[in-house]
Amino acid sequence: MTYAGTEEDLRSVQDALARSRRYAAVGPVTVRRMAARALLSAQGNVPEAIKRTKRGLHEIYGAYLPGSPPHYERMLGELRAARDTGDEQAVRDALSSALAVHASTRERLPHLEAFYAEIFSRLDRPASIRDLACGFNPLAQPWMGLAGPVTYLASDIDTRLAGFIDQALTALGIAHRVEVTDLIGQVVTEHADLTLLMKTVPCLERQQPGAGWDLIEAVNSPALVVTFPTRSLGHRPKGMFQTYSAAFEAQLIQRAWPAERLEIPGELIYLVRKPDHGGKQ
Repeated sequence: MTYAGTEEDLRSVQDALARSRRYAAVGPVTVRRMAARALLSAQGNVPEAIKRTKRGLHEIYGAYLPGSPPHYERMLGELRAARDTGDEQAVRDALSSALAVHASTRERLPHLEAFYAEIFSRLDRPASIRDLACGFNPLAQPWMGLAGPVTYLASDIDTRLAGFIDQALTALGIAHRVEVTDLIGQVVTEHADLTLLMKTVPCLERQQPGAGWDLIEAVNSPALVVTFPTRSLGHRPKGMFQTYSAAFEAQLIQRAWPAERLEIPGELIYLVRKPDHGGKQ
C-alpha cells in the first residue's frame, strides 16, 4: 500500500505504538499495516496517524480487553496450580476466570458447554482445529467434549496473549501450535479439519471490505464455524442480527455452500461446509 509519508514517518508511528502500554503487544505486521493506512488517510501527518492507528486498534483489539494488560503470569500460575491438584473442576474454574478476562469469551461463558455440544453434535470429530483471531477461546478446549487426540492451531495479533495461550495449552497437555498472525496481511492455507472464526469477520470487514470472505474462501478446511455478535460490547442489539444474517446468508447462497444457523444469547453461529474443498495439502 502507498501512503502519504516516508519510511521514517511509518517508523515513527510504529515506535509510538511500541511505547504504548495498551498496544505494545500487537504484532508488528498488524501495526505496520494499520499505520500505513492511517498515514494515508492523515495525509502524512504523523501525530494524527498515531491517533488513527490507536483508534483502529481499539476497535478491533483494545475494546475487548481490560484497561490494563491482563495478568498473564498470575493466570498461568493459577492454572498450573489447579492442574497439579488433579481436580478437573479446579482446572475449569481457573480457565473460566481467564476466559472472563476477554469480552468475547466472557459473553459466551454462561453457555459454553451447550455452545460446543451443539456445534460438535453436527460435525465429524476433527483431528485438527484452527482458531483464527483466537483471543482466549483456546482455553475453552476442555468444554469441547472431544474424545481422542486433537491438535489445536491458534493465532492472534497479540504477541503476549499468544505466548500465554501457548503456555496454557502446554499446561493442559494439549497438542498445539500458537502463532502471531495478521489475517489481512498474511495468508492462511495450511489444512485443518475445522476452522473457527469467532466474531472475527466483522473486525476484518471494518479494516478492509471483503477481507472476511477472502479469508473464508482461502481457509483450507472442509468445515468452518463462523460467528457474529448480535449485541454491541455495551449489550445493545443495534439490529446486528438482521444485518449480519442477511449479508452472510446472501454470500452463502451465492457460493451454494450448505450451512446451519444456530444461536446463543449474544451470538449468531453458522456451521459452514465447503463442498468444493480439495482436501489436505
